[in-house]
Amino acid sequence: MSQAGPHPEVQPVPGREDLRLRIEARIRRMERASLYGLWSMVLFLLVSFAAYDGFSIFPALTEDAHKFLGAPPPGEMISLALVVYAFSSIVRTLARMSRNIQPYMGLMHAAFFAAFYAFYHLSGILQDNFWAVFFAGISVMGLENYYLWSHSSAAVRKERALLDSMRRNGDEERG
Repeated sequence: MSQAGPHPEVQPVPGREDLRLRIEARIRRMERASLYGLWSMVLFLLVSFAAYDGFSIFPALTEDAHKFLGAPPPGEMISLALVVYAFSSIVRTLARMSRNIQPYMGLMHAAFFAAFYAFYHLSGILQDNFWAVFFAGISVMGLENYYLWSHSSAAVRKERALLDSMRRNGDEERG
């Protein structure tokens, strides 16, 4: 009749608890990572709403600002750059998907598509090209966010399976 407390085999193994905490931290980090894609999509949509209205929420550029910026690029060059950027981004995302490389370039994509809106706006042809930028952005960012979500979900499932396995093995050792 020992009154010293629980038996040694019932006490948790210190290394095991540390591993469990690291796994739980990785799960939380991966769950947050999948939300970053949504935030970048929200940012893109907010910029798109502003662009649809011709950026009327911002004050008009002064003549000095136009002189400082110089002549805007021709619309054909902006359109060519948009097509090249959208196509290469989709190909790059598909390549990362096929090789299972960790994704996420959402904020960079949002910034580039905002720049395309700005270039078209400064060239005075935004209304003619708004939908091209919008659908290119939705396509690229949608694919990127889908891959981010699916990659994060698969990783979270693996980590939770590992955590469940650790719990089952810990229960068996105590039982």
